[in-house]
Amino acid sequence: IRHLPIKHNERTFEQFIRVVFLPVDYNIRGTIKPGWEFVRNLFRENFVQDRDLGASVAAYYQGSLAFELGGGWFDQSRTKPYDVETLQLVFSTSKGLVAAAVALAVQRGLLDYSALVTRYWPEYGQNGKENTTVADIMSHRAGSPYISKPFEQFLNWTAMIHTLEQMTPLWSPGSAHGYHAYTCGWLAGELIRRVDPKRRSLGQFIREEMSYPVNFEFFIGLPMNQEYRVSPVELSENIKQNINESNIELVALFNDPRTHRAEIPASNGIATASSIARLYSALNTDLDGGKYKRLLNEDILKLAT
Repeated sequence: IRHLPIKHNERTFEQFIRVVFLPVDYNIRGTIKPGWEFVRNLFRENFVQDRDLGASVAAYYQGSLAFELGGGWFDQSRTKPYDVETLQLVFSTSKGLVAAAVALAVQRGLLDYSALVTRYWPEYGQNGKENTTVADIMSHRAGSPYISKPFEQFLNWTAMIHTLEQMTPLWSPGSAHGYHAYTCGWLAGELIRRVDPKRRSLGQFIREEMSYPVNFEFFIGLPMNQEYRVSPVELSENIKQNINESNIELVALFNDPRTHRAEIPASNGIATASSIARLYSALNTDLDGGKYKRLLNEDILKLAT
């Protein structure tokens, strides 16, 4: 309740206006197990402080969902709530999924971290890349940290693989480290495709060997019939003022449904918050009272990390 002075005809009359500020729930909905209720208040602060237009948060504890909340708005129209079923482009969070897929292939004997890439992908052994190992790729030591091509070509898997085969590394593979922001995804994905007995794309391998068996939604290559669930990436005015124009244009490209359907494994994964949490929980424990078995055994988990 506030008491507000009112100015009228050059004279101020101390009149009292009762202004009642009703609590706002910011469309926060979901489930929380006992003992985790504090998360709701922390999550609500994102919206009170105007940090998020829409968001979701989730966590698993000892193989079970502890909490799953969605809140805010789906997009700038503010007509549709952002809920726990909303899909979101998660950019480099995708790299964890890709690394888990490679670890699963190692666990099944399809790949060996210490083996040369050329053992599985002979065409890669060109222009100084002959001694690159699988571990070099997975640890960002392959010497090919970036690729200078129009974004349109990022949507063409074959074109990107051919470009990577022809590249000359910036350093001798394994001798230095540099963040492979985009390239690590194509490199790892092509390894999966080469060793998979069914020759599936990385996105299909993940869906059939990880997502379906463990029951989560984390897409590399979004099915067209799921596009309606994807909340667009929105930049706040503060962020727009602090990044260059090319990055603003890049956000628009990542909101394009064509980008969502493509496989750009290092950066265009699309998921729900609970699915990301479920994936990471499934890497080291059974889920839902043993109904779903863990994806990786202890030895492989240690080797991969």
